[in-house]
Amino acid sequence: MKKVVFAGAALLFAVLVNGQEIKRDSVSQLVNNTELPVEVVIPVINPKSVIVEAVSATMSKGAKPGFQVDIPEVASDQIEKNLQNSIRNKTKSKVVKTNNEFSVQGTLLTAISDKPLDVYALLTKMDSSVRVVFFFEQDSVFIEESVDAHKANLSREYARTFAVNQYKEHTQNRIKAENNKLESQEKELRKLMDQNQGMHTDIKKLEADINNANMDIKVNVGAQDIKIKEIYKQKELITTIKEKETKKTAEKVLADMNKENKKVAR
Repeated sequence: MKKVVFAGAALLFAVLVNGQEIKRDSVSQLVNNTELPVEVVIPVINPKSVIVEAVSATMSKGAKPGFQVDIPEVASDQIEKNLQNSIRNKTKSKVVKTNNEFSVQGTLLTAISDKPLDVYALLTKMDSSVRVVFFFEQDSVFIEESVDAHKANLSREYARTFAVNQYKEHTQNRIKAENNKLESQEKELRKLMDQNQGMHTDIKKLEADINNANMDIKVNVGAQDIKIKEIYKQKELITTIKEKETKKTAEKVLADMNKENKKVAR
C-alpha cells in the first residue's frame, strides 16, 4: 500500500515596524513525500517608499493645500473606518461624512500639533488603490510648507504612517485568512488520514478472515478425504456380505456416511 502524505501550507511573515521590511516566505506542499514549493509573496510596503505629495485639491472649502497618499490593495471600507478613528483620535468631536469627504472639528492630533485642529480627508477609489488627501486647518489657516515647514513635515509623516498602518492591517488580515485556509486543509487531511487508517484496519481484518477461511477449507478437504476413504471401504464391505439383514444394515450405514460427506463438502 503506497503511503501518501500531504502537508498543509505554512505561511510566515514579518510586518513593518519602525521601517523594517516585511520578509517574504514560501508555502510548500508535500505530496507522496515529494516537496513541491509554491511561493506565496505578500508585497512589501516600506514607509520610505510611500510617497506623500503636497497638493492643492478641491474640498468643501474650495481649493486648499493638502497631503495626498495612495494606499494599494486595501479595501476602501477598511480605510474609511480607520480614517474616522484616526482623525477623531478619541476626542468628543464627531466625524462628519459628506459624499467622499470626512471632517472633524477641534480634534487633537499630537503627532502634528499640541493645539486643536480641524481635519478634512477626501477618499477616492482608484483602479488598484485608495487615494486619501488630508487637509489640516489650524486657526483658520491650512498647514502647508510655505506657512509652517515643521508642521507640514509632521502632517506628511502623519499621512505616511496612516497609509503604512492600513497596508499592515490588510497584510495581517490576508495572513489570517491564509492560516484559516491552512487549518481547514489540515483538518481535512486529518479526516482523510483517519479514514485511511480505518480502511487499513478493515483490510487487516478481512485478510485475517480470509486466512481463517483458508485454514477451514484445508481442514474440510482433509475431512472429506477421510470420509471418502470410509465410504469406499463400506462399499467394499457391502459387496462381501451375503446375509440380507446384515447387508441391509451395511447399506444404511453407507447411506448415512454419504449424507455426512455431503454436509462436510458444503
